[in-house]
Order: sequence, then C-alpha cells, then structure tokens
Amino acid sequence: MTVIHRQLALADLRPDMVLSDDLHDPQGQTLLPKGSVLTQHAIDALQRHQVVSVPIVVGELTPEEIAARKAHAEARLARLFRLPLRTEADHLLQRCVRNFRLGEEA
Repeated sequence: MTVIHRQLALADLRPDMVLSDDLHDPQGQTLLPKGSVLTQHAIDALQRHQVVSVPIVVGELTPEEIAARKAHAEARLARLFRLPLRTEADHLLQRCVRNFRLGEEA
C-alpha cells in the first residue's frame, strides 16, 4: 500500500486521523507509532510535548499512479546517468540514487 501523506500543523489535527510515519520527540523517543489513530487525548498530549506538525495519511495511490510515478523516476534516472559509468563509485552512486528514487532496498 502506497499512501499519500501530508505534514499538518497541530491546530489542523482532528480525531480519527491516521499517522503516516512514527512520531518522535527531539530525543528520538517514539511518541506515537505509524498507523496510530489520533484521539483528542493524543492531540492534547502532542500539544504538551510542543509538537509543531504531524505526518497524516490523506489517501492512497492507485496502481496506475504508482506505475506512472515509477516510469517518471526511471526516465529521470536514465537522464541523470546517461553518461557511461566508469568507476565503482559511479556504480555505487547510481545504485544509491536508484534505491532512493524508486523506494527499493539496498
């Protein structure tokens, strides 16, 4: 499942919204895990922790949208790496950028 998410200000949060990513405090402690459904109590607690914004799920991509995004990323990668890769560092860079752009594992 590929979700569309948006960073929302604390003032824009409403109960029943779903977190798209883990929410951490400045020390790295998890305040709420990915997939948590917000309650008014949780929103109030985030305010006490001085959280400014929260990643919220706003929709899902269709298989067609996913394919279109992948095709666009592939075309962009072909353009970025149009010159011959000459060194191991070139190949490593291409692999890293490809993994990042396409969301693939290393």
